[in-house]
Amino acid sequence: MKVCIAEAMKRVKELEEEKARLLQAESRRGVIEYKENENKVEVDYDYDATRRAIKTLDDEVRRIRWIVSKANCALPIDGFDMSICEGLILLAQLRKEHMQLSHMAMRNQLSRRITANGVLEYSECLYDVKQVEEEVQELGRTIGRLQVAIDRANLVNEVEL
Repeated sequence: MKVCIAEAMKRVKELEEEKARLLQAESRRGVIEYKENENKVEVDYDYDATRRAIKTLDDEVRRIRWIVSKANCALPIDGFDMSICEGLILLAQLRKEHMQLSHMAMRNQLSRRITANGVLEYSECLYDVKQVEEEVQELGRTIGRLQVAIDRANLVNEVEL
């Protein structure tokens, strides 16, 4: 069955949610409590069946992720000279840089304060705050374009599941 990469990743999410439900049910039904001289309440929990179901889900998640991973390494993204995989790595790098520069851009180029003993103390940035602000804006635009290009690639390219 051919599906777009975004659909494949949605399927992975559904499988992981199903696994989480199984684990929650196991946590609730895997142990029973009863008092002395009381009958045990029977539950429909089966350890071996639960483990098999979880293994089946994990196997399917791994299979789909492998297919998507191979596609991500081979498929290009429009407007950038790189594969989806490289684009995802670049996106993470740009977001970290954006966060760092955003903090730097919030500073005043020069500030002063009076210390507890009444001495003037200055703080001066050794970089141009205005330049950093401009770089933050440009990084934001690049991140947006890259994210849209990755999303588009995930919607238009299909993989065989």
